This record gives sequence, C-alpha cells and structure tokens, in this order.
Amino acid sequence: MTLDYRPDLIDAISASLRLRQPNREALESIASALVDADPDRHLVADLATGVGKTYIAAGLIDYLAGAGVRNIVIITPGTTIQRKTIANFTYGTTKFVAGLASNPAVLTVDSFANGSAAAAIDNPDRVKLFVLTVQSLLRPNSTDARRAHRPHESTGVALADYLREADDLVVIADEHHVYSGNAKAFARAIKDLDPLAVVGLTATPDPSTPNDHIVHHYPLSAAIADGFVKVPVLVARPDGLRELRTQLADGLSLLDAKTEAINSYAARTGRTPVNPVMFVVCGSINEANSVRDILTGPDYLNDPDKVLLIHSDEPDTALEALDGIEDPKSPVRVVVSVSMLREGWDVKSIYVICSTRAMDSELLTEQVLGRGLRLPFGARTGISMLDTVEVLSHRRFAELLADADQLLSQTLGERVSDAETITTSEPGDIPSDPAPVGQLVSNADDLADDGENTLVAVQLDGQGAPGQDTLLDDEPQERRTVSGFATISARLAEATATQAALSTTVMPNTGLGVRLPLYIPTVTHRIEREPFSLASIDTTDTEALGARFADDNAPTLIRVALEVERDEAGTRVVATDHSSEARVAATQERLPFENIEGDLAARLLRTNGITQSITEHNASIAVARAFLRGAGVTEDTPWRAAHGRLATEALVRFIDQQQLAAPVRQVADVTQTRWPEPPEHINGVPPTNRNHVTRPGQFIRNHPYTGWRRSLYPVMRFDSYGAEFRLAVLLDNDDSVTAWTRITPELPLRIAYTTGSVARHYIPDFLAIDDAGVHWVLEAKADSEMTDAIVVAKADAASQWVRTVNASPAVGPHWAYALVSETAIRSAAGWRQLLAAARITR
Repeated sequence: MTLDYRPDLIDAISASLRLRQPNREALESIASALVDADPDRHLVADLATGVGKTYIAAGLIDYLAGAGVRNIVIITPGTTIQRKTIANFTYGTTKFVAGLASNPAVLTVDSFANGSAAAAIDNPDRVKLFVLTVQSLLRPNSTDARRAHRPHESTGVALADYLREADDLVVIADEHHVYSGNAKAFARAIKDLDPLAVVGLTATPDPSTPNDHIVHHYPLSAAIADGFVKVPVLVARPDGLRELRTQLADGLSLLDAKTEAINSYAARTGRTPVNPVMFVVCGSINEANSVRDILTGPDYLNDPDKVLLIHSDEPDTALEALDGIEDPKSPVRVVVSVSMLREGWDVKSIYVICSTRAMDSELLTEQVLGRGLRLPFGARTGISMLDTVEVLSHRRFAELLADADQLLSQTLGERVSDAETITTSEPGDIPSDPAPVGQLVSNADDLADDGENTLVAVQLDGQGAPGQDTLLDDEPQERRTVSGFATISARLAEATATQAALSTTVMPNTGLGVRLPLYIPTVTHRIEREPFSLASIDTTDTEALGARFADDNAPTLIRVALEVERDEAGTRVVATDHSSEARVAATQERLPFENIEGDLAARLLRTNGITQSITEHNASIAVARAFLRGAGVTEDTPWRAAHGRLATEALVRFIDQQQLAAPVRQVADVTQTRWPEPPEHINGVPPTNRNHVTRPGQFIRNHPYTGWRRSLYPVMRFDSYGAEFRLAVLLDNDDSVTAWTRITPELPLRIAYTTGSVARHYIPDFLAIDDAGVHWVLEAKADSEMTDAIVVAKADAASQWVRTVNASPAVGPHWAYALVSETAIRSAAGWRQLLAAARITR
C-alpha cells in the first residue's frame, strides 16, 4: 500500500480539529514523509511539551483513514497514558477530541482477547485504532505468555499476528524517546509488528535518534514565543538563603499570589477557576517524605490532604491521583515527587516549580519545565501572573544572573545566541534597550543591588528563523518574552499590581465625537433557489407529456361463447370455446371533463413552492389544459379514474423536476450587533505609556499600552510593533481620524473567506472612523506577506464584505477596507498618505 500526499485532506482535517499552526505544519510534515515510508526510518515529530501532541495524533488518524488505512496502533509507555489515550479517541467520553471525523473503533488487548472486537475486525470499512502499552507487545518467553500473542477463539488469531498480517498497519509511538536508545526490547516489539510506517511523537527525542528520522521540529522556545505555553520565570532571593524551609515558604507565598490572581480573574470574567499547584522535585523518597512532613505541619499547610506525594516506584498510581487536582474543589496544593522526569503528566494548573537540591540548569530541561508549561485556560490571558510559571532557585539572585547563558541554553537550545534581555524595576515600567544575555554577567551585582523589584526578562526573535531579518533599514526585530529572572519580592509586587489592575474597570472613551454603542455588521450567506412559477412552464412540453397518456389501455371483457355440437358420429355432445374471437371493452367509471381539469389544476397549485395567487391560478389552468390537449382528453372522451391518477402523478413529477432545475444563488444576510456590550472590561496588567516606546526593542507583545487620545478604549494591546503598534500611533496622531480601536475577539467583526475548499473566518486588525464618518476596516501586514495567497484571499473577502454591507439598507454608516504594508505605515506622514499607498475598497 502506498500513501500519496493529500493536501485536501490536511485542509479539511485542520479545519475540523481547529489545529494550531505548528500542529498543522507537523501533520503536513508527517504526511509528506509517509509518501516514501520505510518502517526502519521512524518519522519523528519533535514538538514542545504543551503544544498539543494529542491533536496531532487525532489529525494523523483522520488523515490515514482518509487515505484508506484501516489498521492503526497507538503505543503508549504505560497504562495511565493508555487510559487517557483511549478516552481521547472514544466518542462520548469527556476527554474525546472534538472534531475527530473518522470515528475509529478503539480496541485494546482486552477487547481483542474477549472477542468484543470481532465485529470491527470483520468490517473492512471500519477504522480500527489499537491502543496498546509497549509492554503488552514484548515477546513472550517460557514464563511470560502475554495475551497479545495468544490466539482467541472468536478471531482465530492472536492480536500480534493480526497486526503483523495487516498490509496497511501504521504505528504511532507516543513518547517516542521511551522506545529508542537503550530500550532495545521496546524497539524490537515495534519492529516485530512489521508496520507500513512508524510515526513517533515526543517533546524530547532520544539523542540516538538519527537526524533524518526527525521530520518536524518545533522547539520549546518557539512554543513560548508563540504564546502556546506559559513563560518560565526563575525566581531567587537577593540574600541567597538556601534553607529548605525558607524555600518552601517562598514557594507557598508565590502560590498564594497565583491563587488570588486566578480567583480575581475568574470572578471578573466568568471563567471557571483552576486550582493552582506547586510541584516540588526531590532527590530521594526520604527527602520527599521530609518535605511532605514540613508542608503538612502547623507552620505551613497544616493539612495532610493538601499534599500529594508521588513515589517513583508507583508511577501509574501516582499519575491517576493527579487527574483531579485541577478541580477547583481539590484540596491538593502541593505535589511532591521523586521521579521528576516521568512522561504522562498532563496537569495544567502547576504554577510553581521548586527543587530541593542544586539543579538550576537541570530544572530548565524541557521535561521538568513541561510539567508547568500548559495553559489552564486554553490560551494566554494577557495577565502575567496567570501566564507564567515560577521556577524557584536556591541561589542568590546575582549568581543566577551571572550564569544566565548556561541556564537559558537549557530552555532555548540552539537559539540562545539570539536572545536579548530587557530590565524593569517596577511593574508596568518601560523596558530598557535590549542587551545580549552574556552582557548581564558584568553588571549582575549592580542589577541585584538596585532593589528587590528587579526583573530581567529574556526575549527572543518572534518572527521567522533565527537571525532572519524581516524589517527594512536594519531595524532590530521585535522581541517576545520566553524566560525571565526575578526576585521573590518582585514577583509578589507584580502580584499586588495585578490584583489592583483586576479590580480596576476600564470604560470606553465617550468624548471622541463618536456615538456609542457602534453597530457592527455581520454578513452570513445561505443558498436559495430562484423563485419558481408555473407561468415559466413551456406548455408545449406539458402537451408532449400528455401525449404519452393518449392511449387509455383500458381493461377488456372476454366473451366466452359455448356452442354445443354433436360429434361426427352423432353419438356425443361437444362444447366449443370461441372466446378469442369475442373481446369487448369492460365498462369503467369515467370522470367528468370539468373534474379532470379542476383537479389537475388544484394539484399543481398545491405543489411545494407555488404561491397562491391569481397569476399562478391562471398558469395552473393553462398547464393543465395543455397536458389534457396532448392526451386527447375532451368532454366526449374523458379519462377513467385510474388512468387519470396515473397521468396526474406524471405531470406533478414533471413540475417537481422543473423546480429542482431552477438556478440557485447565494444570498447574503446582513445583521448588526451592538458594541461594546457590555461596555466595561478589565485590563489585568499595569499598562505602559505608549509614548515611552519608540523602538522595536522596547515593545512587548500583547502588553497593555495607554496614553492614546483617539482610541475608543484608553488601554490597547498589540501583536506586533512594525505593523500594529506603529499603525495605532499613526491613527492616534492624525486629526483626520475621529476614533479607532483594535479589533479583538470581544468586538464582533468577523469576515468569512475560503482557502482551498475550507471555509474560515478571520478577525481584521483595526476599526477606524474618519472625519467623514466612514468606518474603515484595516489590516496591517509585513511587506513579505502582501502577496501571500491567504492574505490575498482575506483581502478579497473583506472587499466583498464591504460591498455587501454598504448595499444593505439597514446599515447606516458607509464602510471601507484598507490593506496596508509595514513600509506604507512607516513611510506615511499621515492618514491620507497611508490610504494612497493601500489597497482599498469603499
């Protein structure tokens, strides 16, 4: 069996599962590599923890199903992950991956052994998804008769033999690094299945994995920079106290701060709160027991139910206990673990990581950080205390900064050379000019002595590949925070500032000369047929149809004449049948002509889609008469009732076919939504004055900025400096603009567009109202993106959206659209010059 590359499938699957961009790219890479699949070359997707490997597996299952594969195996490293995987792909469970279209039959060693899998096995069209632990596939020996290798009476074969005989078997190896390197028995168990292909998913490939086996790489630094996981912040004490009790107390203080921020955020937004947890990594079971005793004592948590102790010799049991700690009602506040590098942790509410031994470099390895990187609310909130995980260090703050290069290399890997730093002294202050990480070493002591509220945030390229220059005039690229260093006091001060921000309501500006609320149009499309009328029927066609029923073919009576004669000898009487010569038409009930015509016209008027009007009534009589004329039905030659019913049904079917043949059209409906509704919202983070930001290196992505004169809200956030932030400054400084705002998910402006065969929606960047009252939808793009196929498709859709909205009599203001490039934004002296260089529709 061969697997051709199917971009159409990838489009459909990405839309159905709503795949994040790195997950879609991973699916594309795997699908491309499957074309030349070789089971000896594992196709490994190396993706950062927390990005969503489950969705990649789901996308791959649907892709393989669409390509004709009917036998898929997912191998897991243990029973706990196996149970989670089964729940992920079993329809109806609470953890089912929404959007999975292939509806696979999820099978295990148990279901195969007890015969309940037989129906799925016997159905060649059903996708079979076997979720197995690698241990169950190991070769049996004289003392280990594993069930996967035992034949079952209902199927006649052993599970392992069935899988080996399948010519379309594809293996998905979850946590692929577990089956590589020194795990030769595990690797052999996979090889023994003789699969068509092996796809590995992992966040940490085994060092022995050949480079050509890794078909996709999405590192942790990219995941942090792109906002898919939390930002790690290394927190230390200026005094360098290393005593265990002090370290645990610091961790609980940070945890309390996180708890207050989460509860305030949930209360203000209506979101369901999570239970934030501290994760303590210990070096031995004895040490873990000691930590547990301290934390459950009267000076700390004073409750044994608030500490969950995980023993390394019972990993599956421990992982099961972790399932419930995200519940807001869970009493657990601290997880103490010895086995810190275990797979299968999927807890999103870990907010503080603490190590009891000197492990600063090791703590930044991805498997440890991964325990606390997942986002509990599904996406970044824009609130630092909710979007970061605190990593406690036992070292003095100055020492921590002095080793910044080494520590960050554990997080950023090969991209550490591209990292720069910003330094702030109070929450909300503007960042200083970026400096390479290595330059921190010389002034580490000075930074630490400036006061306890010192935060050094490390930022990384947010655009393109490392070192790729995407801005003109040699401007430095904008940066995104990927890690940071802070003191305990700095983080607690930020928590206090966050609480203050969460308790402050932001209201819209009402003195801009724009009446609020605005009414935002929404365009939806539906398909409808052109109106159908009986008057459009060609009566010649109906007359020809009637001619088919001109012959009545009425039943006949057979006359049997029995004549009695003597035989030739005259001795016997003989009866003779002369019926073949005596057939006459049988007597039938005849319908009056006026009833035939009236009933036929009435049937036509009752046809779906025909309006009850004088025009349609007259047309129905004309159609009926033409039909009867073709059939030769007159007052003198009326139909029999049965023949009339037959002919009438034929005419009605003909009319139905004419209706279905009517052309269809796409109709746009325009409705309007009040905005803002409600008018108030929260900010959650102390804002920075926008006038203090004059260079890309001073800009922080998604940070709140204030100081605007014309914005509809006093605080705004932006995704980019070169396009969005600069455009906002231009709009705010020009008197031709009355008001403007960033279009966020809360502003109900969506534009539908298509890419390939998939329908999508996108949110433009800005809404601006000029001094003539025109409402402008603005989209800002990098120069390199202006001719991108997706950008062009969005621009075409936006232009059509504007024309549709302006054609609606219900919409008051005139709307317009403009697509502008970074060069146009940077070069324009004002609003009019910007429009002259833009692609506009008005």
